[in-house]
This record gives sequence, C-alpha cells and structure tokens, in this order.
Amino acid sequence: MADQIPPAQLQRTITHMNKDHQLDLQHILQHFNSLPAAECTLPEMLDLSFTTLTVRVPSTNKTHTVALFPPLEKWEDRRSVLVGMTHTAREALGIPSASEEQDHSTPDIVIKEFFPPRPFDWIIFFSVLAYYFIYLFVQQGYFNDGTGVAQWLDTYWLFPGILNGSKGFKWLTETIFWLVVGIHVAEASWLERSRLSKFGVKRGGKVWWLWMGSCFVEGAMAFKRFDILVERERKVKGKKTQ
Repeated sequence: MADQIPPAQLQRTITHMNKDHQLDLQHILQHFNSLPAAECTLPEMLDLSFTTLTVRVPSTNKTHTVALFPPLEKWEDRRSVLVGMTHTAREALGIPSASEEQDHSTPDIVIKEFFPPRPFDWIIFFSVLAYYFIYLFVQQGYFNDGTGVAQWLDTYWLFPGILNGSKGFKWLTETIFWLVVGIHVAEASWLERSRLSKFGVKRGGKVWWLWMGSCFVEGAMAFKRFDILVERERKVKGKKTQ
C-alpha cells in the first residue's frame, strides 16, 4: 500500500504532527504502547503507513512502532484515525479529550519554562518556608522554656487558652505541621496530574522540579502562574493558526 501514500502529503502530516501535536503522540505512546510518561516525552513522528505509526523519543533515542487502531482503509482516513486514537488514549489516561479542550486543528500547548513567583507570591512563599523552619527550630529546642525566644513569646504572644505564650506557640506549630504538609503534598500532586503531565512538562526534569518545589511551598499561587503561561501559549498558537 506504500504506493497509495502521496509522499508530499505524508511529509505534511509528519511535519504537522511534530509541530502541533507532540502531546497527542505522547499520549498515544503511553496508552497503546504502555510507556511511562518519562520515557515518551515530546516524541517525533517518523513515518505513517496504513497499519502503523513510527515514533522516536529523543530523550531515550528509542524508536517505537504503534499499531493503528483501526488500520487505514484509505489514506484520507489518517486524520480521523489519529484523532480517534488520541481521544481513546486521553480517556484511558484520565486526561480531558481534545474535543473538550479545543479543536484538534489547534496546536498542542507545551510548557517548557518555569514562571517564578511574583511579588505577592514571594510573600506567601517565604511565609510558608518560614513556618517550616520554625517547626524545625521548635524540634531542635530553640523555643524551650528559659530561652530568649520563649521569654519573648511569653511577653508578646498573648492569646487566650492553650494558644498563649511560648507553650501555645509550640503547640500550634506542632499541631498543624502534618496538616500543612499534607495539603501541600496534595497540591503538588494535583499540579503534576492536572497541569505538568497534561502540558508536556518532562517528569524529573529541571522545569518539573521547579514547579513541584514551588507548589509544595506556596501552593495555589503556582497553579495561577502555570495557567497564565498556558493562556499565553494558547494566544500565541492561536495567532499562528489564523
């Protein structure tokens, strides 16, 4: 059937997929070839036949062959088959289908950078980071009775009941610690699932660690900055397709 594939159309299809739909290719590899996301980040389409899709992953330098489902009955079916496989893969991976997000003719959005905290974000970042250090110092005994810090708290940390003074401060710091950690771990996990993996951020890479670390400390503000980047990329991609 190779003689039924116009070379110029094949090349245009390959160029289009590599330029605008790398995430689709990644999701297809993850689902149909059972590859972990870390082993199929930003793949490159090499070839397409009536029965198979050939893809190379630059990060591992491995080439993978994916069986088309269903195989093409005619060359003109290639778009509908690739779209169908993408929908199937995304549904299996728990990712919203392309039809729910955008038309398949709109290029994929891939985030390759970290957006550092803005001025207000830094306030939250350092406040939470300060809390972690305070908890550490409490565990090391720097807030024990008789220390200068404890005396200062007994004078100025004036609250009713168990919150009063250095003992109240230590109690509050230790009581909420695992709650704070749990919330921020959950937020970082959700950022990975709902944002980083969805928009092609390579798991374990520098950008991935920056986002995960930032989210673990500051929480929700990292989501807002990531969404700003996505919206910027969407506008840029939209202008290019007009």
